[in-house]
Amino acid sequence: MTGSEIRALYGWAEIDPAAPVVAGSVGTWRITYHVGRHGVDDGGVVKFAWRDVSDWAAPQFEDPSAPEYATVSTTGPASLRGRFEKQRYLRPWRLCVTIDVFDDSLSEGDSITLTLGDTSEGSPGSRAQTFCKDAFEFRVAVDWCGTWVYTEVPSPKIPIVSGPPHRLVVLSPSETTPDVTTWIGVKAEDIWGNPSTGYTGTVHINAGGLTGLPEAYRFRAADRGVRRFEGVKAPKPGTYWVGAADVENGLAAEGNPLRCVDARSTYQPFWGDLHGQSEETVGTNPVSSYFRFARESALVDFAGHQGNDFQITEAIWREIKSQANTQYAPGRFVTFVGYEWSANTPLGGDHNVYYPGNDGPLHRSSHVLISDKSDIDTDCTHVTDLYATLRGKDVLLLPHVGGRYANLNWHDSELEPLVEVYSEWGEFEWFLREALEKGYRVGFTAGSDDHKGRPGAAPPGSGSFGVYGGLTCIYATELTREGLWEALKARRCYGTTGQRILLDVTADGKPMGSAYQASQPPEIAVKVIGAAPIERVDIFRGLEQVHTFPATTERSEDRVRVAWSGQRIRARNRLVRWDGSLDLDRGRIISAAGYAFDTPSEGIETVTERTVSWKSVTTGDADGVILTLDAPPETIFDFNTPVLNRTVSLQEINDSPLVVDAGGIDMKVAFERLPLGVGREVAFTFQEAALPTGCHPYWVRVLQTDGAKAWASPIYVTI
Repeated sequence: MTGSEIRALYGWAEIDPAAPVVAGSVGTWRITYHVGRHGVDDGGVVKFAWRDVSDWAAPQFEDPSAPEYATVSTTGPASLRGRFEKQRYLRPWRLCVTIDVFDDSLSEGDSITLTLGDTSEGSPGSRAQTFCKDAFEFRVAVDWCGTWVYTEVPSPKIPIVSGPPHRLVVLSPSETTPDVTTWIGVKAEDIWGNPSTGYTGTVHINAGGLTGLPEAYRFRAADRGVRRFEGVKAPKPGTYWVGAADVENGLAAEGNPLRCVDARSTYQPFWGDLHGQSEETVGTNPVSSYFRFARESALVDFAGHQGNDFQITEAIWREIKSQANTQYAPGRFVTFVGYEWSANTPLGGDHNVYYPGNDGPLHRSSHVLISDKSDIDTDCTHVTDLYATLRGKDVLLLPHVGGRYANLNWHDSELEPLVEVYSEWGEFEWFLREALEKGYRVGFTAGSDDHKGRPGAAPPGSGSFGVYGGLTCIYATELTREGLWEALKARRCYGTTGQRILLDVTADGKPMGSAYQASQPPEIAVKVIGAAPIERVDIFRGLEQVHTFPATTERSEDRVRVAWSGQRIRARNRLVRWDGSLDLDRGRIISAAGYAFDTPSEGIETVTERTVSWKSVTTGDADGVILTLDAPPETIFDFNTPVLNRTVSLQEINDSPLVVDAGGIDMKVAFERLPLGVGREVAFTFQEAALPTGCHPYWVRVLQTDGAKAWASPIYVTI
């Protein structure tokens, strides 16, 4: 049936206003469905749906003075009942307003209007999706006969565009030498982390000793908020920090550390995002845009695309491979062909599948959303089937925690050299600990699992994602598929929470990921150059923390940090809501600052001399508040959240932190005088006195004072 025939028989929909929407803006939108020739029977239903990756604020129909108030109306004689539902239409259109038609029917020419952000009785309006989309669609489907069979009608699409600049970001590689040119990137982002594509401000650049950078640069419309400066040089060995400032807009930023070495060692660090997906499956914008964003906006060195297998048709698989291969540029930007094997957790759970070259077979976990069943016999419905099919082939599997989590009851040491410890879904140190507890020899990665068209620079928005997307740093011989592939198989990599923390860990001179025999305890050497001051560096042997640097923590005399963290469960609905407050019984709060909040929808709400309140969610990560106090030692804190209520005296935390368990998985609240950190560069060695025989995985975790983390892949030392 043609589009015009569907329009005539079943109706069509439009939106007002139809103008571009600024990401995260608040307003009023009216989506109107015009009834077709068949009408809508008494008992029929109309759905106004949008993609389930969207974080357009959920409409509510109860309180006309509150945010997100929505109403439904009709020009016909029927009555309507509207409600917002999750997962009540076909994936990926599972967010929808369902409108029941009853007490009469609707005829051709009648209409139904859904008003999002109805302000007529005091509501401030509806908050739009926080990330950009070329054509955001409200998909309208009608059960015109009351049979639970839905027909999708021509539906409105509007672009969602970035907002004004809110912050600057400065990026660079992590390593260079005096005899080669490198690059520096400067980016303007809106409040939700989108590149501010309309930015035309002037940025003054502090080169920090580098040559080849302009003193100032005025952004052009063609830059679309991002400028990569080539031909930059470091004149001599050392660590360089580049700053940028837009005085007119009050914006300033400092870049990640750029280390200049006399000469390249065998391996050099490259940054990228191995994990995300586009609108061909459940994400946003096409796969062509996905890889371009990683290269041109996130300024990463490599990217993987991992669409859910049960949505990848043969045509989509060809397009994924075509874009990965077309946009691969050895020495500049590396792409990997792959997909996400997405079985239910009892059958193995999520595993990313990567191939080193231009092609590879697609073995789906199911054909649940694939109408063409002609190749269903190639499915691998259990992870052991996938192992058996791929064993002996040049392929890499990477278990991760997403909506589903990988089931580590099964493991293939040949195919699975890595596990993912962090993504936009949250922080999952429990996952790496489970792998080590089971005796698996795996390295650690982090990625975004981005669904919002922003691989490599992936803020969480305001939906089901809890944290900023991670990055993986790979120590490789060269920036090619072959170079990165060899390093991943060798576990020569580490993951971060999205910051380019430069981390080098060796054992007896052997790099992270190594496995070797030793006759005595190894000497662990750690070098860190942080993107912010370093709070602590922990060395673990298996599950045991065996050393912390520094040995003693210098703390503030007048500032206190209260931080909460963790997740409810391992599965999809792991998010913990910590909206709450902290009250003092005496003294006063001089100032309050947020700690590690991930999105503008979180953070401090109110501050008085005795009270601070906040909104916060965690998915394994930590959020918190930092209070500057004028208060005596006997001051009592009253901490109140839906998760935990606790009173703590200032005297109790005078010498050491007080950590209170809050249930769930690593859910806890830490009360402490603020750690001051030990600077941005740390280097030390550690050696245990003795070890029992056996295999000992040594790994390192770095924590910055801003809450950012890095996890180094273990070195497996057998005594």
